[in-house]
Amino acid sequence: MGPVASIPLLRDSRWRTASPGRWARPASSATKHRVFLKQAVRRCDDQPVDKTSGFAVPVQGAEREGFVAGPRPSKARPAGVRRRGKIRFELPEETPGRAVAPLAIVAMAVGFNLWVLRAEILPVLYPNDSSVHLSMVRWALDRIRDGHLPFDGWYPYLGLGSSLFHHYQSLPHTLTGVLALGIGADWAFSITLYVLLATWPISVYLGARLLGWERWVAAAAALVSSLLASTPGYGYEFGSYAWRGWGLWSQLWAMWLMPLAWGFSWRAVSQSKPTRYAVAALVVGLTAAFHFLSGYLAFLVLGVWVLIRPGEFLRRLGRAVLVGLGALLIISWVVVPLLLDSRWTSQSQYLRGKYWLDSFGARRVLGWLFTGQLFDGTRTIPVISALVGVGAIVCISRFRHDERARALLGVMLLSLLLFFGRPTLGPALKLLPGSSDLLLHRYIMGVHMAGILLAGVGAAWLSLIVLGAMRRLMPQVARPATAAAVVLLGMGVLAPAWAERWGTFDRQGGDGIRQQRTVDASPDAVIHSLVREAQARGPGRVYAGMWHDSCTAAMEGLVAGCQALLGYQVDSIGFSLRTTSLASDFEANFDDTNPAQYDLFNVRYVILPAGRQPSVPASLIEQEGGAALWEVETSGYVDVVDTVPPPIAANRSDLYQQAGFFLQSDLLAQGRYPTVAFADEPAAPPTLNGGEQPPGAAGSVEFEDDALADGTVTVQVVANRPAMVVLKSSFDPRWQVIVDGFPLGPQMVAPSLVGKTVPPGPHTLVFRYQPFPSYDALFSIGALAFLGLWFGPGILRRGRGRNHPAPDEH
Repeated sequence: MGPVASIPLLRDSRWRTASPGRWARPASSATKHRVFLKQAVRRCDDQPVDKTSGFAVPVQGAEREGFVAGPRPSKARPAGVRRRGKIRFELPEETPGRAVAPLAIVAMAVGFNLWVLRAEILPVLYPNDSSVHLSMVRWALDRIRDGHLPFDGWYPYLGLGSSLFHHYQSLPHTLTGVLALGIGADWAFSITLYVLLATWPISVYLGARLLGWERWVAAAAALVSSLLASTPGYGYEFGSYAWRGWGLWSQLWAMWLMPLAWGFSWRAVSQSKPTRYAVAALVVGLTAAFHFLSGYLAFLVLGVWVLIRPGEFLRRLGRAVLVGLGALLIISWVVVPLLLDSRWTSQSQYLRGKYWLDSFGARRVLGWLFTGQLFDGTRTIPVISALVGVGAIVCISRFRHDERARALLGVMLLSLLLFFGRPTLGPALKLLPGSSDLLLHRYIMGVHMAGILLAGVGAAWLSLIVLGAMRRLMPQVARPATAAAVVLLGMGVLAPAWAERWGTFDRQGGDGIRQQRTVDASPDAVIHSLVREAQARGPGRVYAGMWHDSCTAAMEGLVAGCQALLGYQVDSIGFSLRTTSLASDFEANFDDTNPAQYDLFNVRYVILPAGRQPSVPASLIEQEGGAALWEVETSGYVDVVDTVPPPIAANRSDLYQQAGFFLQSDLLAQGRYPTVAFADEPAAPPTLNGGEQPPGAAGSVEFEDDALADGTVTVQVVANRPAMVVLKSSFDPRWQVIVDGFPLGPQMVAPSLVGKTVPPGPHTLVFRYQPFPSYDALFSIGALAFLGLWFGPGILRRGRGRNHPAPDEH
């Protein structure tokens, strides 16, 4: 068979060609060739035409529309006929020799990234959220070394502690923790960051191919994928992940899988090519396990694959449900614990009414889109935006007859709607499950992913236009030479974007990393030295300023003090709102002029610039370089207090509004804590009534052994009267309090701490966090779901084949 080229379908389905020498006719005339037609029909919209014979191959849906192959000849449509008013979108024949050229373009894009980002592979202190992710990798490594599953446990370093791995997308940290067993956590983290970001064009290429696009389209998309920049940020761009960017490391893992999730799920739902449901479900599920927001988009895109082919709505709906439910079952070890304990996470007041939760609205987003700021940021020439626009025009022109075009436009529309956010969609968002927890500004990711693929379409189409013009103007030039000239021309067009990436992430970012590494390894790392001194003096949280306020007063090189503390794996406050712990909003409102709050949060150590004194009574411990370490007197991680009525009634959305008054009240200074009735759970009975004024303290702590990284604190106390023993960590229902050998449930005390009421006298208490208990069962469910999706469809097909044998052919 000769080379083939893609052309649009014939308009009149009644006369679609079935095969050379045959034509299509109504099914009522003859049915004996039905088996032949089933074998001949290909599952795609645009059918190839054999240039040698000049006949079209059968189209999908011919039999379903009432036509079968017949014996009468028909005149075939010539392969080269152009239909007026249609934008043609053909690619050179993909011969084996030319198949190498698109792969060479992908390799070039990856090579550029490997060079420009080469400094990212070096371990260093991070000035962004990468410090959180690196800290989590270190914690996971410690759990693995101790023989524990790292999917749950008490992570103490942020937000007064939380069961972070239980409520967060922690699979990347767990996998990197396994890698860290061989090379250490710092190297494992930096290597995964570097490799995933540098090889991103490979994922784009594979995803485009899975979506049915030609090699040149996929290669063009891969080429532009690393060149995106945006004004709002947080999308599929270097600035979201690199050292001088936002540090969205877990999103990076999901970004790498997103093109594959779209591709495999499209194939499974459309059955454009035979694809196992298990593979699609696994990739979609892993995308969600790597990053919840990305996974949410991957699940919603399944609906797009259903809607773009109305004639197959029910069939596709069934396949999409199969893939979606299968994905949820495969990652049930993530989904089930998350949903069961979701009411014990906070919905921060600091997100409400802000772009983080609500996004920017259609007017602002469309303004960025049409001024080039969504794909090119502040570049003078928005070349990527222009390619996205051309690709959109091509896909609109092919909308009726090319499902791939409808797919790209559909996911772009879906992503734009999500990115518009609450200012545009308003109450309609409530139709989406869990929408109140969606950070809608992050759905620029879907706009970027769809835009990358549209840019690939636009670049390939423009290349063909230019190639055709060159061959008409210079017919004497060899065809490979003109093709190479077009490729070089395209690279020249992208040169300004490459130069901007080079300057931003090689020169500026690379220089910053090398400068910070010099500080990290030198005596100038004064915060590290002061932290070691604090740890040698005994347990207690460290404070070096509040994020976006005084955190930059004490710097470790180019890294703010509160971020440096986390980089050194120190239990600290100041780098706030990084977790969904119930104490996160209270930490964000820490008043460093109030001595009672230092004791409430057990802030024992303060790091300030040299020459500056704390606002509360404190003792100077050490001064080194440009910073000083101060110690504040506190009662430790555990205290014995009175509890008073009335109890505070609250839930995850209004906890700070209901309990925030306590931070500035006289009750705190007097050691009288209200209890909390949280999420419809009953509050602990108060140990004092409202009018009692008993003399002296409620009790004292005689011995304290803190191992919060292991989720355990052991104390011996003496209660002078019925009192509450309080652990100054964020409340979680999976805390267990063992009082004198008897395991009991925890009680919540203001503002959001763990406590337990005890009678008068001496007591030994062990506060122990109990991880989610049923991971083995959930892993089994996931494995069985995958195996069921892998083997089940084949078993059902064979069963139907035995029950309905094919008719004999003569």
